[in-house]
Amino acid sequence: MIWQAVHGWPNLAVFAALHGQAGHNIAVYWPAQLLYTGLALTPVWLAGLWWCLRDPAARRYRPAGIAALIVLAVFFAAGGKPYYGGGVFTFLFAAGSLPLAHWLAGRRPRQVAAAAVLAVSTAVTLPIALPALPARVLATVPLQKINYDLAETIGWSRQVALVARLYHALPPGQRASTAILAGNYGEAGAIDRYGPAAGLPPAFSGANSLWFWGPPPARDRSVIAVNVDPALLRRLFRHVRQVAVFRNGLQVSDDEQGAVLDEATGLRLPWRTAWPMLRDFS
Repeated sequence: MIWQAVHGWPNLAVFAALHGQAGHNIAVYWPAQLLYTGLALTPVWLAGLWWCLRDPAARRYRPAGIAALIVLAVFFAAGGKPYYGGGVFTFLFAAGSLPLAHWLAGRRPRQVAAAAVLAVSTAVTLPIALPALPARVLATVPLQKINYDLAETIGWSRQVALVARLYHALPPGQRASTAILAGNYGEAGAIDRYGPAAGLPPAFSGANSLWFWGPPPARDRSVIAVNVDPALLRRLFRHVRQVAVFRNGLQVSDDEQGAVLDEATGLRLPWRTAWPMLRDFS
């Protein structure tokens, strides 16, 4: 809370941006809780919530149960993404294990049935919850329509290799004063993950908290920009030209598929003045 206050409450800016997606997020919020936690395990955390709120033996844990309910309700009402409140399930599963243990104790048929249901539920939900299937499958079975993040690391190494080719093709003098500017934190993460082996400098990005990590060094008057609004680049640089378009080669739709790469030179303003224009809290 102190960090939020000192930095101007950036979370409020994020939720303001999320209002553009609020209808979709609200529509999928509760079904997503069932999918993310597992259909077979949903009764466990629901039982844990009920136990905390209603059972006299759980009185000491009731504040945590109320807090978990408030967290889930607030993110739903605010139009937050379904996984935002995911941390509360650690507590709810622990709480639900108590009534579950009583329900299963000494009842072999129930134990066998519960194990079978859990196995089937895991088989159904695993490909939705985790990137367990080959990446190419998402081109024909678009599970990322349910869990968008499934596709968000596809093609990272290929994209970084493309950025590296463009960067190393620059004249040495220009390359020494060129930064890598990423439009979102996924692209910035890819560059920082694979970039050192390809001889790339760290990425800079205005996306969410990466913006607080500051602008490029003052000496960098040029950038290779990945998925940054060209109109914004033209406001900041004298010369902007498109140099590549990234394709992941699998026809899988994600934030990086079709990303435009631009070379921008001749920074018009000092970075301390230009950097606020690149802030993107969404």
